[in-house]
Amino acid sequence: MKINSTFEGGLDTWVITPKQPQPPGTDADFKKGSAYEDHHHLALPDSDNQWHYRSTSPWVRFTSGLSLSPNLEAHLKVRADQLMGAHVDVAHLDWAPSPYLGFRAGVVNFNTNWCRTYDVDSPWMAEPDVFCRRNEFMKINQASPGLQVYTNTTVGAYQLQTIVGMYRPRLLGYETEEFGFNTSALRSNFKREFNRKISGAVNLLNLQTGTQLRLGAMRSDEAGAYVPKLVPDDRARHNVIDNFYLGWDVDVHPSFRLRYSLSAFVSRDYYDDLLTVQDRDKSETLELIYDQKSSDYWAWGWSRFSQAAAVSDAFKNKFVDDYYALNIRAWMVSWRHQWGHGLHSILQWTHASQVNGYEGGRRPSSGDAIGLRLGYQY
Repeated sequence: MKINSTFEGGLDTWVITPKQPQPPGTDADFKKGSAYEDHHHLALPDSDNQWHYRSTSPWVRFTSGLSLSPNLEAHLKVRADQLMGAHVDVAHLDWAPSPYLGFRAGVVNFNTNWCRTYDVDSPWMAEPDVFCRRNEFMKINQASPGLQVYTNTTVGAYQLQTIVGMYRPRLLGYETEEFGFNTSALRSNFKREFNRKISGAVNLLNLQTGTQLRLGAMRSDEAGAYVPKLVPDDRARHNVIDNFYLGWDVDVHPSFRLRYSLSAFVSRDYYDDLLTVQDRDKSETLELIYDQKSSDYWAWGWSRFSQAAAVSDAFKNKFVDDYYALNIRAWMVSWRHQWGHGLHSILQWTHASQVNGYEGGRRPSSGDAIGLRLGYQY
């Protein structure tokens, strides 16, 4: 029996301008548009957290792998921070009866994003990809209780891995609040009934250069109802989301690494079995990482996220093509320095801007965040 474990922890301090406005008094105020909603869309470190935001906050990462037999391993990844709270991202058994075939059961990663929460050399405090720095988005495409089957094949200088899986996020109360992109619009009397996901992914790795290409797809099927019904619009809801992912990571120079990712979402909301809201969402990120020397990393990042929703309300005989639109842009620069003896620091600047609005209206806003991380790895 062999155990490999890594612990990381530290303190993050952020200075953000402008400060987050006070939240509106009701959900209706939020949906109609407010300064609070505008700031929320900037996806800065104070925008969307599981715990109450504090400008200086601790964080912890723990990774462990336990070899139980030549073919059976147990894996655990746990985090605690204000973004996700205390959260288990991986807790599964991995059984590989042959070098080419394996099975995973437990809390598993979907492999439809490229978040580097547990990378020990990540240059970022908050990553460029909005799906890695927003609580509501990470709940959609990060991890869940489920079963996966994977294959490994080596062809010349390339390793090809494929993964398919099925998931039940609500199992054992792991994730009970997710409901696509519409969580903030649901009232407290909405009761979620089921959440089912399936996914498939392909990862191609060049064993000589380290270049990677990842393709992934996932379908989320969710349903719920208002119990009790308090207003006429309290109708049963059914939400289907198709997510497609592309990731590319390549060395463009011995000291420079380029990363690109693209996520596309198609979301369909049904009210009492009638198609009502159609969302099309897209997220892109681009990063250039410079390995100046063994103790210093520099990183430049860019990201954009767009959302467009159309409403077809058969109950009111109304169709609105431009019901809602959102466009977010972010630019980032960071510097990571290794001080030795397990200590490191990260200095990061982020500028974000957004434009959003309902039925043709548009409201812009922007903000900046400067952060300093002091971390320790053991």
